[in-house]
Amino acid sequence: MQQGQIQRELAPVGWQNLIGPLLIIAVGTALTLVSTLAGGAIMVIGYIWLAIVSVPLALTVYVIFSPFPLGLTFHHHHIDISDLMALTMAVRLLVKPIHRRSESLLTRFLGSPFWRPLALLLILSVLSLATALSHTTTVIKILEYIEFFVVIVAVARQLDVDEAQWKPVVAGLFAIASLLSLDGFYQFVFKVGPSANIVDHFHIRADAVFGQPNAFGGFEGMVFPLALALLAYGPDWARRWWVWVTLCLSALAVIDSYSRGAWVAAVGAVFFMGVVAWIAHGRTMIHRRFVIPGILFPIMAFLLIDLLGKTNLSGSAFALSNSTGGEVTSTVTSLVNPKGNFDTHQRLRIWKEAIQAMRYRPILGVGLGGFHRWMVLHPKPNLKPAPMAHDLYLEWGADLGVLGVATAIWIEWSWVRHAVGVLVRRARSLSAFEFALGLGAFGSIVTFIVHDWVDILIDHGVVVPFLLALAAVWALWSRKAAGSGE
Repeated sequence: MQQGQIQRELAPVGWQNLIGPLLIIAVGTALTLVSTLAGGAIMVIGYIWLAIVSVPLALTVYVIFSPFPLGLTFHHHHIDISDLMALTMAVRLLVKPIHRRSESLLTRFLGSPFWRPLALLLILSVLSLATALSHTTTVIKILEYIEFFVVIVAVARQLDVDEAQWKPVVAGLFAIASLLSLDGFYQFVFKVGPSANIVDHFHIRADAVFGQPNAFGGFEGMVFPLALALLAYGPDWARRWWVWVTLCLSALAVIDSYSRGAWVAAVGAVFFMGVVAWIAHGRTMIHRRFVIPGILFPIMAFLLIDLLGKTNLSGSAFALSNSTGGEVTSTVTSLVNPKGNFDTHQRLRIWKEAIQAMRYRPILGVGLGGFHRWMVLHPKPNLKPAPMAHDLYLEWGADLGVLGVATAIWIEWSWVRHAVGVLVRRARSLSAFEFALGLGAFGSIVTFIVHDWVDILIDHGVVVPFLLALAAVWALWSRKAAGSGE
């Protein structure tokens, strides 16, 4: 390995080299308000320049822009600017010189510890084209999966576990999460949004720019564990005011999204993060820097939203809906009496349709992303065609056949096993930043898995915190493998 050359490549880039590309991206962004095509073209030119100069900064810009639906519609499919950014980074990674003897282009993109179930997922996705109800939809979904799980994870993996390289990416993620949280809070307080999302009589479930409250809650829910781990166990820079602000705003966003899946997932993430930290370093790890932001702050956010829920600041008329406390109660009662809760009953019907689709084509499924088309072709009374199965296992089962369910279980087990393995077995040799990054990544993985029991978070912008978490686990695993001589 040419260690000196790699270190020079990872050295921080001077700001004088970044002014040009960042200025062009800023000009292009402003121009999109007038012309999406012209502004987008200028943004891409500046982004290509930025990717050549600095991969970490290019990834940071991708993270910041990914939640926003900037782009063009082509053949009834929206192509985001962030898609072109991902393509740029893929090319940058393809032409990057190979310095390690053990590395090849294949291992650069697919050398993660969970490459086997990922490869099976991609193979099944391609094979599902043979029985796909919509070949265009399936091809687009395959490209999205490659962008997310191959390109973005591989690019973030290039940061290794270097603090200087991760810091701008983390700062960019926290900044955009905070901004979207403030936007969501404004929506909630002043009832800005569709009437279908009315909650607590005078308010609206927040969705920021994601269009769906569950997606918004899922995104913020995956950011929350990263902020919590850095605050509790990270280096000094990770305990500054801006990380505290991010954590508070993320907790607030999870609550005002009224996504019960995000609520349960966040609780599960904090609990299992505490368990892993205890196992790795002992019970002294469960101290006030973990308990106060991880448990007390979300409770305070819930009480704040419950209090504001009784206040009409929008000037609108009273509307019938659940209160914040009622949402908690209905979460429990819906498990006991699912038919008595409209949302739960509808979701059960959607799950039943996913099972029917799996029975219809049990071998290769209806094509990746084809479940919505299945529901359109097989309408049911009083049931609108859902955009997804609201369950990752059933979605992949319907789309990819029975092996899709097995793949979901396998890949999730691989994510958890390697994240926990690195943190527990190598705990004493990890720096404060490495342990905090790994534990936060584990928490984001838990959030993703739990929330995907009732939703699917694989979408533009929404999935970004999770992809960074996978890259962090991959980087830590590679460090562990190198240290053990594997």
